[in-house]
Amino acid sequence: MAAGITITVTTREGEHNSLTTRPGQQTLMQLLFDEDQGIEAACGGCASCATCHVFVSDDWVALLPERDGIENMLLEYQENFDPHRSRLSCQVQLTAGMDGLSLTVAPEE
Repeated sequence: MAAGITITVTTREGEHNSLTTRPGQQTLMQLLFDEDQGIEAACGGCASCATCHVFVSDDWVALLPERDGIENMLLEYQENFDPHRSRLSCQVQLTAGMDGLSLTVAPEE
């Protein structure tokens, strides 16, 4: 059985929450949505709405897979786009290597 991974989330309200889950079970968006962290996920994870926009902490950016063209396109149109840290959480699969990841939920557009 895979070990749990813990992710630290800073909500839009500035609350810090520690979430624990198993790797490979879901996307980051699904975890954030299920744990009521302020992610709307209007498109259900299809990478077509950007309502799951998060800012990954600087020390984790290089450790995640790069954004693809569709993710880049959606994020670039967001008012709060950060070219370095912005991610659509629906495009990030949870893996064991993400234990300790920290992120901030982006402001609502």
